[in-house]
Amino acid sequence: MISVYVNFVLCGALFWTCFCRVVRTNGDTHLPVRTAFVVLAMVAIAVAVGPFGWLAPCMPVQRPSAGQLALEGAMLLVQGLTARYWKDGVPCHFQRQGERA
Repeated sequence: MISVYVNFVLCGALFWTCFCRVVRTNGDTHLPVRTAFVVLAMVAIAVAVGPFGWLAPCMPVQRPSAGQLALEGAMLLVQGLTARYWKDGVPCHFQRQGERA
């Protein structure tokens, strides 16, 4: 049962990191970048509440496996390590104005 709660916490933290990045984006941010963070945030919510049966038709109730928890932790680690590049806003590589013609 503890894996369900660990899953919920990891997915909640993953959602939060995505949310924090999406709110920093604007119209100059490449659409695939914004879309990727929105999709990751939506999947994090779905996986977080899946074991509680709230999405039973779409996601059967299950106990998160060790592999799933490891993958969530790894994704959260990547988000945490790359957060320093987002502290001043969206990195220039993700902005249209940063492109070279």
